[in-house]
Amino acid sequence: MSSYQVIARKWRPTVFEQIVGQEHVTRTLKNAVKTGHFAHAYLFCGPRGVGKTTAARILAKCLNCSGEPSSAPCNSCDSCKSIINGSSVDVMEIDGASNNKVEDIRELREAVGYVPSQGKYRVYIIDEVHMVTQQAFNALLKTLEEPPPHVVFIFATTEAHKIPLTIVSRCQRFDFKRIPFKDIQGHLSKIAAQEGIKTDDKALFTLARESDGSLRDAQSLLEQVAAFSGGAVTDADVSSALGLMDRTSLFELVGAVIRADGPSCLNIVEKIYDFGYDLKVASARLIECVRDVTVLKVAGDSSLVDMPDSEAASLAALARDAPLERLQTIFSVLSKGYEEISRSASQRYSFEMALLKSVHLDVQPVDALVARLEELGRSIGARGGTGNADGVKKSASVQMPVQPHAATTSKSAAEAARVVDANAATDDLGAFIRQKNVPWATSLDGSVISRGEASVEISTDAANASFLVLKKDTIEKFASDCFGKKMSVTITTKEAPLGVVRDDKTVKDAVRILKGRVIEDRRRG
Repeated sequence: MSSYQVIARKWRPTVFEQIVGQEHVTRTLKNAVKTGHFAHAYLFCGPRGVGKTTAARILAKCLNCSGEPSSAPCNSCDSCKSIINGSSVDVMEIDGASNNKVEDIRELREAVGYVPSQGKYRVYIIDEVHMVTQQAFNALLKTLEEPPPHVVFIFATTEAHKIPLTIVSRCQRFDFKRIPFKDIQGHLSKIAAQEGIKTDDKALFTLARESDGSLRDAQSLLEQVAAFSGGAVTDADVSSALGLMDRTSLFELVGAVIRADGPSCLNIVEKIYDFGYDLKVASARLIECVRDVTVLKVAGDSSLVDMPDSEAASLAALARDAPLERLQTIFSVLSKGYEEISRSASQRYSFEMALLKSVHLDVQPVDALVARLEELGRSIGARGGTGNADGVKKSASVQMPVQPHAATTSKSAAEAARVVDANAATDDLGAFIRQKNVPWATSLDGSVISRGEASVEISTDAANASFLVLKKDTIEKFASDCFGKKMSVTITTKEAPLGVVRDDKTVKDAVRILKGRVIEDRRRG
């Protein structure tokens, strides 16, 4: 029988100081054991492979080590050795997935009454405790709240949200966090040196990145790649053994998107697809890379991105040539594209369309849009004669000529009856529109409304006039209903009618620019 032990088991920590990246947990537990103020129930939560079960075993050794409880177990006494090799009768590790019924909890309740046979405490470590049923949890409540003085419960779970609050409230909860990439990289370097495995920093970083914050996963990946390479481990070996996309292709793809080079994007996707790489993962890596470029653009600090210095330098070069607004919009488009890729039956097509959409974005800085609008405003003002910077004419309020109330021409009496003075027109049309309870009726407040035989002129300030122009068709309908015949409406800002420039090229340009601004706001939203 082979005596070989895998790296993850061989390098499992035996004291609190060896646990990587969980100082907030280990310090609390050490002080609790040292002072004797430890709890009767603990709940260890966190991602896989970050040290939950290991910390539980070390705590059990601390409580049962020969002599008084110690924050640093000796790992040489009979109690420590039996816990290490899993033969201790006082420390029981229970799988919550296969012991999750009420009957299993009933047996546990009966067993907790027995005093420890070797150490001072009976420790029950229940792993994946979230798999226990609600009924079984309820059966454990009383025992968990008031256990015998020689019993300590330690629960471990990767899904803390599934634990009933009645259980959580009876435990001291510790949240284990994902281990930082650089801590994993440093620990892997130490293991590789001790195991005689030749590596480089880039290969170790790739292993740390693929472990997703799990030290156990990183150790397993190191062992797998070492077996693949048969000796020295390089970054190319890591990519080949784990089926990873070449980072060079990823950086080329990011550069092509930033440069708006659609053909290059499609060619790179072709290479990725032929290689057989998961396009959903490729999309996620691309989004991560765009995020890193954006961070380097804003902060200029490579310590804020998790990557080797050589890669950070490559992305910093891309960041210098890319406008911040474009990077933010690309990130938004690709993030929405990732959601489509996740649901799509044809991931390649969705990926390509997301890339092309990000390539053909016409995003302009807000300052540039404002400057162009101000220039258009001045152009409109110049065409009208005298204008301010906003291109809106201002003068004293002038009421348009009023038609005589009585007929003075050959018009019939019926026609003359329809001709009213301006004040009457104001009262009639304004009141008529307000009776319709339309929300924009208040825009007529302060306006001068003058009526001709078949027309109505509304003179108001620039802000209301710009809005009323948009409602011109509706106002004409209301005016026709109010006066009993078809009426045309002209909106003016004091002297200058807005209608005369509605089809002007400068206004069309302004509308196009504003439309682009609205699209940009929607993308950001």
